[in-house]
Amino acid sequence: MGRGSTPFGRAWLGGFIGIVGAVLASPAAAQESSTIEPLKIGLLSDMSGIVADLSGPGSVAAARLAIEDHGKVLGRPVVLLTGDHLNKPDVGLPIARQWYDEGVRAIFDVGITSVALGVQKLAREKDRIVVFGSTASADITGTACSPNGIHWTYNSYSQSRGVVRALAAENAKSWYFLTVDYAYGKQVQRDTTAMVEAQGGRVLGAVAHPFETRDFSSFLLQAQASKAEVVGLATTTSHAANLIKQADEFGIRDGGQKLAPLSLTLHDVKGLGLKAAQGLLVTEAYYWDQNDETRAFATRYKARVGKMPNMIQAGMYGAVLHYLKAVNRAGTDDTAKVVAAMRAMPINDFMTKDGGIREDGRVMRDQYVLRVKAPAESKGEWDLYSVVERLPPDVAFAPADPKACPLVKG
Repeated sequence: MGRGSTPFGRAWLGGFIGIVGAVLASPAAAQESSTIEPLKIGLLSDMSGIVADLSGPGSVAAARLAIEDHGKVLGRPVVLLTGDHLNKPDVGLPIARQWYDEGVRAIFDVGITSVALGVQKLAREKDRIVVFGSTASADITGTACSPNGIHWTYNSYSQSRGVVRALAAENAKSWYFLTVDYAYGKQVQRDTTAMVEAQGGRVLGAVAHPFETRDFSSFLLQAQASKAEVVGLATTTSHAANLIKQADEFGIRDGGQKLAPLSLTLHDVKGLGLKAAQGLLVTEAYYWDQNDETRAFATRYKARVGKMPNMIQAGMYGAVLHYLKAVNRAGTDDTAKVVAAMRAMPINDFMTKDGGIREDGRVMRDQYVLRVKAPAESKGEWDLYSVVERLPPDVAFAPADPKACPLVKG
């Protein structure tokens, strides 16, 4: 099968596996499921590409845990379909459209901005729900906001916010950006520039790199020549990891410049290793070793997947569970009533306490500034971070903007 046809087949294979799991659990379940229409939800993500480790199969595993923990909804079995959009709108949008047309009530995760913006629009047209997990673009709750769209775990603003605050406290004032050349990177650079300037710093310049590039040497040389105190990596997680490795080959940190990865997550740090990543600052919504509850979920997840969950995968558990609870509360899968229930219910799980959904669709939750440990500080394979600061929601996220999102009351 050619690469172009793979994701559509995988989408429906994932759905078929979910249906088989629901129907064949027992003979009684098989008979019941033949007469009761299942509640169908979908998880659309990068399952095989450059950012698959960020969400992908790991988020599918988390979603399945949530479904198992919740059980049936209004007496109906829950079926999870999965699809790989290959980070391409012309692949992802047909999957989402067919899912919605064939009865999927909500799509989760999505990821890359170009696909996410299309699914946001499609969900509104079809009167369905979309809950964004690995999508970073803050435009989801800004100019592209929708009454049917919810931005769950984090966004590009929150990831930059904590890092900029921490570096400003270290008196790092001048920045130079290495930016991935698509909408997400441009937004990260824009928002981070505003934060840097608000802290009294200045941006000396920026250079954009193509999404598909693996050789960053020419871009790193420009950043090095800028003499900026901070080199901001306004790029994807996997790009940032490669940039950090190559930056060390050029002696950028040895020369006194700081690297500020604005998208790095747990698995990227694990892949880099503590020797290379030590001292880097990141902002995340969840770290597995924060408390007994976070550790308990991580232990279950690791037994299923073989590694600890990052914030997006942990967040996917909470997103799916909250949706299923909302359907129960609403007494129906009707979109408007379920969204109203999701907004009315506080979000409480192992990583969120009394969270809520703002009028623009932004989930308001704490974020954490984390510093990567040195090898000598680590007590185990996944003991990677120490907590620097907790950011309450009103600090971590930009205020809702009535000029950008018409759902926000001025």
